[in-house]
Amino acid sequence: MSDRQTITEADLNAYVDDELEPARRAAVEAHLADSPGDRERVAAWRQQAASLRALYDHVADEAVPTRLSPRRIVAERRQGFRRTATSVAAALALVILGGTGGWIGHGLATPGIAETTLIREAEAAHALYTPEVRHPVEVGREEGVHLSKWLSKRLDRTLVIPDLASEGFSLVGGRLLPAATSAAALLMYENGDGARITLYVVPHSGDETAMRISSTGRLTAVSWQAEALGCVLVGNLPRETLLELAKASYGSLEPGSDI
Repeated sequence: MSDRQTITEADLNAYVDDELEPARRAAVEAHLADSPGDRERVAAWRQQAASLRALYDHVADEAVPTRLSPRRIVAERRQGFRRTATSVAAALALVILGGTGGWIGHGLATPGIAETTLIREAEAAHALYTPEVRHPVEVGREEGVHLSKWLSKRLDRTLVIPDLASEGFSLVGGRLLPAATSAAALLMYENGDGARITLYVVPHSGDETAMRISSTGRLTAVSWQAEALGCVLVGNLPRETLLELAKASYGSLEPGSDI
């Protein structure tokens, strides 16, 4: 049996990661020359890898935080005994004040973490699915009514899919994804030049927030929270353009209610 007949998915992954010996690499390339389907898979994997590198490669260049310095950790452990009395006193103070103080502290810390998590999820979903050629979405735009009803049911919120045609973007379709604490809807749009943006939506219960803009690598995200939905619009476009698209999306989305 020839190498061309025994090319596995592991070989294709290793080829994308440039981890094959020259002879095996040549065998894979010969296989790809006769296998359009596998060529498309390899091209999509490379696009996904490039998108993920653009998102997260900068982390490798960041300096180690001072708080994680081994020397500092040792010094802090040596001071542990001296801190014990202070910690006990603080704990007693919290007991005297009751549980309310602790809950207030929790409320102050959680929103920032939750919003950051939401943005990272939206960026990762954008990087994973926008390069796809054959299967970028689960349900296409031709089934828009079904898509809206299906995602509304899974999010337990009324979700009206924004129409961004006036901004030059048409709906590609959408898909259902798992989020950190709930289901998430991913809506994909495309303009005449082939540029794609995604709108990531999760259920939200709480106050509305203003729109915030952040950038990671080549991607820019505009995030906000409405009365019943948390939203992040992601794309590789100028900030001003994405902000206008986010405003148009906000104006189209229903405030949301349980269904």
